[in-house]
Amino acid sequence: MRYLERLVLKDVGRVAFLDVEKVDWLEAEDYYVQVHASGQTHLLRQPLRELEAQLDPRRFVRIHRSTIVNVERVKELRPLFHGEYHVILQDGHQLKLSRGYRARLDALLGKA
Repeated sequence: MRYLERLVLKDVGRVAFLDVEKVDWLEAEDYYVQVHASGQTHLLRQPLRELEAQLDPRRFVRIHRSTIVNVERVKELRPLFHGEYHVILQDGHQLKLSRGYRARLDALLGKA
């Protein structure tokens, strides 16, 4: 299967392209996806689950029902409580890792 290599970002009066390898994390916003990359946020008119199916599962992993992270951007995991963690990205952002999604992230990070 061929995975998405670039995202098409439509804005008023222009269409921009973003290589998926530059994406830090993706966040659901109703029927849209907020794309976080290099300190900027872009909005995609597409549901998160639809976008997730197009991304390489060796690079992108869901860590919460509303969040997908680029594993290349993960710097560390910090335990919270009841099996939940904070995922700390290289740029310092903290994202919540739900315990139901932990095994998949551990496998991609080489901990399993």
